[in-house]
Amino acid sequence: MYSFTNKADDFTHWEKTKDLVDQLIDIILNYRQSGHPGGSRSKVHMFLTLLLSGAMRWDIRNPGRRFGDRFILSAGHTVPLVYCTLAVLNEAMRARFSRTQDRRFALPEDPAMIMKWEDLLNFRHRGGLSGHAEMEGKTLFLKFNTGPSGHGSPAAVGEALALKRAWAAGVRVFAIEGEGGLTPGAAHEAMNSAWGLKLDNLCFLIDWNDFGIDDRPFSSIVYGTPQDWFTSHGWRVAGTEKGEDWASIEAALRQVLTEDSKAQTPAAVWTKTRKGRGYLKYDNASHGMPHGMNSEAFWETKRSFMEKYGASFVNSGGRPPDDEVALREEFKANLQAVIQVLLDD
Repeated sequence: MYSFTNKADDFTHWEKTKDLVDQLIDIILNYRQSGHPGGSRSKVHMFLTLLLSGAMRWDIRNPGRRFGDRFILSAGHTVPLVYCTLAVLNEAMRARFSRTQDRRFALPEDPAMIMKWEDLLNFRHRGGLSGHAEMEGKTLFLKFNTGPSGHGSPAAVGEALALKRAWAAGVRVFAIEGEGGLTPGAAHEAMNSAWGLKLDNLCFLIDWNDFGIDDRPFSSIVYGTPQDWFTSHGWRVAGTEKGEDWASIEAALRQVLTEDSKAQTPAAVWTKTRKGRGYLKYDNASHGMPHGMNSEAFWETKRSFMEKYGASFVNSGGRPPDDEVALREEFKANLQAVIQVLLDD
């Protein structure tokens, strides 16, 4: 059963979690000077609602749990979203266990299986966290290796089909994608196949932000809306123009997972978002291009967080150190400054 009761009381906590994830995304991309800020940030509301609303049945302590729902980041290049979210949630679990000694909050003892905030220091470094989604070790939460847009759609259909054929139809497959990832032919074949195979255990979440890497918006070359794209393939569809409103996103998920769940058809939930939300670099300009390291624009993205939570960042407003050791220490200290806001709660 899916539980959507009394979640409005939690929205304040979701909002703070979103703020923490946003800041970690900004910081790891700032010090690595590589990655995708725009699409990672635009998916945060949708992703957190999926994880925290009860829509997705998953166990942060055991992401490989046999009958847990599956998650595929079809837009695999936006993997900072997943890394930073897992880092925040795992730290919250660790802190709760430390305070209560309640075994429900105990994470696995094997460090190779837990995403920690310290792991973010090695984002896009050899031997560290990959620049695209990989199902392994600390990221077994992911259920397929993905990279280019659209890469995960056929895999999501295949996994949903395999689960139904294995008499595990109650296990759902959730896949997050942007509209750019729906333009390849494989995505259309996946939508057709999912309907024909009656994959009612499949749910796509669409980040509708209208931009990819190019200057022109997708709406200038692709007709219609997510409602048109999916209902034309027979899918159940719900969505919201309020992509930053927790209640609206939760209501859309509730509609396709509970109210419409008896129909033997796959489902899609869309949210209208802004690529680069809160990053001060928007649309295609935020695709694969962080602000310059310690630039004025980067530090401006920290200002509202500092004012809201009383946080302080090392070298705030300053240029990056020339020394590599000092730079890494600054990187670590500023990640820790975000985590400290969580611990102070």
